[in-house]
Amino acid sequence: MNGLVAIPVYNEALNLQVVIDALADHVPAANLLFIDDGSSDGSHHLVEAAGLPLLRHPINLGYEEALRTGMTEVLDQGLDYVVFFDSDGQHQVADLLAVIAVYEQEGHDLVIGSRNLNAHTSKRSLRSFGTWFFSTLTTFLAKTRVTDVTCGLKLISRRFIPVALELPAEDMHAELIVGLARCGARVHEVPITVLPREAGESMYHFHKAVLYPAKTFVCLLGDLLFYRRLKERWLKAELSGNNTVANDSNKAS
Repeated sequence: MNGLVAIPVYNEALNLQVVIDALADHVPAANLLFIDDGSSDGSHHLVEAAGLPLLRHPINLGYEEALRTGMTEVLDQGLDYVVFFDSDGQHQVADLLAVIAVYEQEGHDLVIGSRNLNAHTSKRSLRSFGTWFFSTLTTFLAKTRVTDVTCGLKLISRRFIPVALELPAEDMHAELIVGLARCGARVHEVPITVLPREAGESMYHFHKAVLYPAKTFVCLLGDLLFYRRLKERWLKAELSGNNTVANDSNKAS
């Protein structure tokens, strides 16, 4: 394994020990990174007690910033990919390993876990409708089929991490998929099963759920407006052997 499993953590002390134990049994410690995003419940103490790699944000910067921290670490360490794994106990290690295996065997640039590729369908809810709507919209804009746009279990190859870091993002769901696909990333879904949350509160509380569609639309609009420029810069960086996308504003100065 030459990648990094990045686990964003925010106030998940009630669920985190199960996640730590499951990952520690199947993934080498050197390939794990817990990113505590300003938790106030002592979540970081559990990671420290297990002796696993941990980075802490001094304040709560948001889910997407925790993901950015994980991606930056992959570039800094010269690894091949980052894969995001939730800290709330809903993702399963078997699915994580399946996502990694697909990447290693087939070389896709973005591998996404999908709850909707399974034979079993979940009960209908407002959230499931939102997932269906944004998955349909993402399929249209990305020009590739996506069935579960809001799944947090995703793998991004090193080649496309510089692009992902510059994309406008709310939670790195629909906007990430559309932006990377428009820049040429090969996208693939893997069927997974998500467990019910046992304790704590989802980050998608009522206030966030109301604002999420509007913010995502803005980010998608940004993708459509700027992806050509970003793709050109990425291709130039690829040709020059530079693994980061150059910052035009810095060059101009």
